[in-house]
Amino acid sequence: MSIGSRGSLPTYGGYTAEGVAFRRLWPLHPLAPAIAIFVSLAVAIAIGLTGLDHLVRESDDLAAERAELLTATLSARLPWFTLSGRQEAIQQAARRTQAEVLIVDENGGIICDASLGAPPPDTIRKFIIAKHGEATTSLGRVRYAVRPLERNADEGYVLAFVRAPDQSEAGPALVAALIALTVLLVGVAAAFAYAVAREANIDVEFLTERVRAMIQVPSEPSGEPVPVRSLDEVGALTAAFNQLVARFVEAEKGYRGALERARAADRDRAAFLAAVSHELRSPLNAILGFADILVQGVDGPLTAEATEEVEQIRASGGHLLELINDILEFSALESGQLRLSRDPVDVVAIATEVLREAAGVLQGRPIVVGREGVSRLVIEADTKRVRQILTNLVANAIKFTQKGEVVVGVALQGAYAKVSVRDTGPGIGDTERALIFEDYRQAGDEHRRKRGTGLGLAIARRLVLLHGGAIYVESQLGRGSTFNVLLPLKAPRARLS
Repeated sequence: MSIGSRGSLPTYGGYTAEGVAFRRLWPLHPLAPAIAIFVSLAVAIAIGLTGLDHLVRESDDLAAERAELLTATLSARLPWFTLSGRQEAIQQAARRTQAEVLIVDENGGIICDASLGAPPPDTIRKFIIAKHGEATTSLGRVRYAVRPLERNADEGYVLAFVRAPDQSEAGPALVAALIALTVLLVGVAAAFAYAVAREANIDVEFLTERVRAMIQVPSEPSGEPVPVRSLDEVGALTAAFNQLVARFVEAEKGYRGALERARAADRDRAAFLAAVSHELRSPLNAILGFADILVQGVDGPLTAEATEEVEQIRASGGHLLELINDILEFSALESGQLRLSRDPVDVVAIATEVLREAAGVLQGRPIVVGREGVSRLVIEADTKRVRQILTNLVANAIKFTQKGEVVVGVALQGAYAKVSVRDTGPGIGDTERALIFEDYRQAGDEHRRKRGTGLGLAIARRLVLLHGGAIYVESQLGRGSTFNVLLPLKAPRARLS
């Protein structure tokens, strides 16, 4: 979570609290009864299907038992009857039991028939071999049983078919009872769920409104603790939220205190550096002035040895003055006191002047300075600061180049002017490349580093960013470096608050 300016909304992973806490897809109190009704109906349907299946299985078992009982009874009694008596007996048994009865021989032939349509002999032989099972006849789906006549099995077999209904007779009653019970239970469950959900929803809406009020108030994001209205989960959530807000307030106070102390320390450090630098620059200017007088021989000529010593004083004093100016410049940038004065400026003209001045300080070193690219490119920028950026980059390139060339290129790249400073120095490694724009940093090991504060590139970077541009470096060890600066052609317009 991040804290913005006073009155701004806290953010959670990129989303404002308003977009996260108050985007609700379904109200709680209608949803809970709907879930209760859905679950109750699903359970009732499952119970009904299970019960009906169980009744069908019981009906099948009952039909099988009736077929076995009918064949057993007829098998025991029919041997005592004549053929005509057997026919009459199985007809009476079929009428009373609403079944189909046959007396057949072992080859499937029909001896006596009390059915609505006898199966073919091949099918009857299969029934005799199987002895009992399920089949389909004119009665529909039936359970059958086969038993030989008890006194003499050679006289034939009794074959009985008992109807096995697809639906139990008790099914409608079961369904009706189940519907009544379901309606009763669903009504009770829905009413109870609605009551519980409504109470929970009231507590949640109360907590939501209090949180929304805390966010919308343009003041410190703490507010008063939310009252705990219940001892359920919502109450526990409210208590936890109050604890979280309390911890957040304490953390924010600590953060603001630490931030204010850091800002005060930065202000004190910048003021100290500025004061010390001003105090140092006054006597240093006097030293440099008197050194110039001595070199010019105003008070009389100097010996060659004395002249060399005074030149060393001038060089060291000049270097010290550059360091003091860097510190003053950096302090102004860091404290935000430096302001840009934007005017139309020709970057090519400034680059030409900087290179002309740089050529005068080469002191016979085998370095060629030059320029390439367009002949004119005008941007809206601070002339003094653009010159300072290029001076720092060119001076830095010459400082680290023993021989070769230092070239400044100017080109148009989209809405930016691209200024590149290329040298043939030792190059910069990957690790050092990520550090050279930091304050008080220089590339290279301790033996290769030049005199200086390490603020040149840091100042250049801050001035480029102040213009709304960018700076980056491309380099390879042993093949030189190229510092690229992108400056916008038009000054960024201030946003309306």
